[in-house]
Amino acid sequence: MNGALLRLLDANANRAREALRVLEDYARFVLDDQTLCGDLKSIRHDLTAALRAHLPEAILHRDTPGDVGTATKTDAESQRQDLSSVVTAAGKRLGEALRSIEEYLKVISAGDAARVESIRYRFYEIERRLALTLHPANRFAEVRLYVLITESACPRPWLEAAEQAILGGADCLQLREKTLEAGELLRRAKALVDLCRRHGVLCIINDRPDVAILSGADGVHVGQGDLPAAEVRKIVGSRLIVGVSTHDVAQAKQAVLDGADYIGVGPFFRSETKPRDFVAGPDYAKAVAKSIPIPAVAIAGITEDNVDQVLATGVKAIAVTAAVLGCKDIREAAERLKQKLMGQTFLSASSKAGTGGEMVGQTFLPVISSSEPIGSDLSIKRRKLPHWHLGGSTYYITFRIKNGELDAQDRRIVLEHVLSGNKRFYQLIAMVIMPDHAHLLLNPLEGMDLSRIMKGIKGVSAKRINERRGSSGSVWQDESWDRIMRDQQELDEKLRYMLNNPVKNGLAADGWDYDGWYVNEEWTGFEGAADKNVCPTKD
Repeated sequence: MNGALLRLLDANANRAREALRVLEDYARFVLDDQTLCGDLKSIRHDLTAALRAHLPEAILHRDTPGDVGTATKTDAESQRQDLSSVVTAAGKRLGEALRSIEEYLKVISAGDAARVESIRYRFYEIERRLALTLHPANRFAEVRLYVLITESACPRPWLEAAEQAILGGADCLQLREKTLEAGELLRRAKALVDLCRRHGVLCIINDRPDVAILSGADGVHVGQGDLPAAEVRKIVGSRLIVGVSTHDVAQAKQAVLDGADYIGVGPFFRSETKPRDFVAGPDYAKAVAKSIPIPAVAIAGITEDNVDQVLATGVKAIAVTAAVLGCKDIREAAERLKQKLMGQTFLSASSKAGTGGEMVGQTFLPVISSSEPIGSDLSIKRRKLPHWHLGGSTYYITFRIKNGELDAQDRRIVLEHVLSGNKRFYQLIAMVIMPDHAHLLLNPLEGMDLSRIMKGIKGVSAKRINERRGSSGSVWQDESWDRIMRDQQELDEKLRYMLNNPVKNGLAADGWDYDGWYVNEEWTGFEGAADKNVCPTKD
């Protein structure tokens, strides 16, 4: 028999088996799904049976040292951005290997080729099921405080209440209006989406995928009695976030398989906002925290007084209505909850001695309601994201890498380059350089444009990272997200958030000890900062 043909069958059989094992391990250890595991195992066994008559001889023709393909690799093969990219690559590899086996096997055995064809079609359906569970760069992962916006629960105009919740630290808002006619619901959805975009937080629409799409929202949330998540995913595609309410582990696992990005977990306590005749309670929340691989949000009856019971289960995020919107001071209520959710005591920029809590030369953006005109000094530029400009302001900036992660040396390159621009192009307050993103707090110097500053930071750091790696191409995503600080309180909140980033991602036990964290002691006057070596210099 043709030796080259046997080598080809051997190589593709190995490729297919290896890809199947990657997928089976994902179904087993990440999804904990017995049905998917069984289906993938069945394909593996059936492929072995279809090739049984050919592989014993084929392996004798294997020549790994002489295979010219082993020396040919692309940059994409040597790194994977996340679990989604691992599973996707394995699926494509398996489909290609099966097709190659099928085509070349026709030369030897048409019957066995037909068996492999049948296996290939079976896999395509499994690949579709696996694809529903993949969540590349899950934007919901960092949400901690999720506020449901219902006009009847607001003691003030609903959009004003929503903005106060955001200013208090809400990471995500959901528009939940069950009785509004479609036209009014869409109008409100667009208003809330605009508000959330201005503040850089997520906006979810309850029940209505059509309204979520038309309003430009970040996602949609559905309950057990609404459209199934798998059908919702067909409507909204892969770009929008899909959340699903769940009340037991079986529903939670099904939500994962149906393509949910996060699940609601509850009712945790009894709630006056949405009374129910059952309570899932902390036991269900503990089970979810232990076994469900997507973000979970506890909901129902949660207040500042009992939120610690929620956090004790391992669930990190909460959804509330009355605990924030039902308070006289919405912003303060949200702030207190957010502080508990972050679970750490932080230093505050407002502790600077002798300044009365205000930083020298600081301009804050006033709170602007949807009905107020924007002042002439405040302008906006828009690419994919809106970019506001107000002279003298401090900006909170987030920018992300395009693929993979920055290692410790890469992060040091970025940190040192940003430091090199301090007092030349901007006053740097603080920064944290994470493996996949960076946060900056800075004040552009007079005459300096933020877009030019960011172009320089990203361009030069990318060049130096590529030089160090011996590679080329883009390091950072095209756009960065920026927000003008509205007051000292918000500035403090961002500093706390940045300091906690390495802690919540398991990179340091104390944010002060993380090598990618910097705070300008001269600018903020953090008490004890000098003892933490927070103003590093080049070695």
